[in-house]
Amino acid sequence: MALYGTLHRFFKALPNVAICLVTLSVGTALVVGHDQGVAFLSGINAADWSFQAPDLSLTNIQLLASPALAIALLCILEGISIGKSLAAKTGARLNANQAMFSIGMANIGCAFFSGMPASGSLTRSSLSATSGGRSVLASYLSGVVVFIGAFVLGPYTRFIPQATLAVLVIAIGISLINKHAIRVVTRSTKSDAVVFGCTFTSGLIMPLDTAIYIGVGISIMLFLKKVARPEMVEYTFNEEGHLAELDKPEQRAIPEVSIVHVEGELFFGAADLFRDQMRRICEDPNLKIVVLKMRNAHNMDATAVMALEELLRYMSEKDRYLILSEVKVDLINVLKNSGLYDYIEERNVFTDESSNPTLSTAKALKRAKEHLGDSDANVSIYVDPVLDKQKKGERL
Repeated sequence: MALYGTLHRFFKALPNVAICLVTLSVGTALVVGHDQGVAFLSGINAADWSFQAPDLSLTNIQLLASPALAIALLCILEGISIGKSLAAKTGARLNANQAMFSIGMANIGCAFFSGMPASGSLTRSSLSATSGGRSVLASYLSGVVVFIGAFVLGPYTRFIPQATLAVLVIAIGISLINKHAIRVVTRSTKSDAVVFGCTFTSGLIMPLDTAIYIGVGISIMLFLKKVARPEMVEYTFNEEGHLAELDKPEQRAIPEVSIVHVEGELFFGAADLFRDQMRRICEDPNLKIVVLKMRNAHNMDATAVMALEELLRYMSEKDRYLILSEVKVDLINVLKNSGLYDYIEERNVFTDESSNPTLSTAKALKRAKEHLGDSDANVSIYVDPVLDKQKKGERL
């Protein structure tokens, strides 16, 4: 460790790892010999790397599918994590798709030559960077050198003490610690601090792959907890024709109509909360119609569709009426594919108008007033003066 630290500090341009390996291996051989209780690496025999097509029988696929998926996930996580770490240090931009494709192709090649699973190694990638590697060419040169070295120097790896290699791996790993990133992660949000703390602690007491799984699992759970809370705010049209947030139900322009802005992810984790919040809104005895503004509602899945269907039945029992406004094309496709579009009825679904954000909701409000019996419903709509300087407003 002292030798590597000295070389790394004062002679950064030199291949410090190679110098340490050679120096300590020779020193160990001269001082204690090869058979004096010191554990050494096994020699590399390149003759063992014969070409052999993998056995893709159904039995082997069933046996290896689950561990193969776990290894693939670990390879991706390891490759992306070291890639981001090195990119942050050099200011480069990581192409995650290219990195995953490269790792996949490397593993396909390993399958034909009895190779171990390949990934973006934390230590080897950092070693390449600290040795002066700055471009993709460094990876190609490293591969060529390792390939040639395996044939020429492979048998001599049996003289490298395991303790020497272990110390170098630890030293390289320590160099990957980014104090600034740790400070940001632990201070930004509680969820980030929890994920970091659990992953770090797991890495000290468990295998690295298990620690990564724990970190990913906790991160996913905390993320789902955040996005599973769609924001629902009631709006109304003010005297100027603008949509304004409503503080109290008594301030509604039309007491029987509630305009609810839905924002967030409408997936399985948020479906029940969305349905329950809408039920509470529908309990208002004066309310007859609910207009849902769906512009910022994203990723509706089957669970959310069933929750909306259940809400429609509940509203029908309570003599309530539902109208959708600012509905985007992807959401309309989901409603049509599920059959819920016909249940809501086309006349009660108003698509989003990008040129005039309030137009769709104004049309929905006009439809609501017609349903209430006001056949001459008249709604003022604000038109953005940048989009239409000639019009101050539009009458429906």
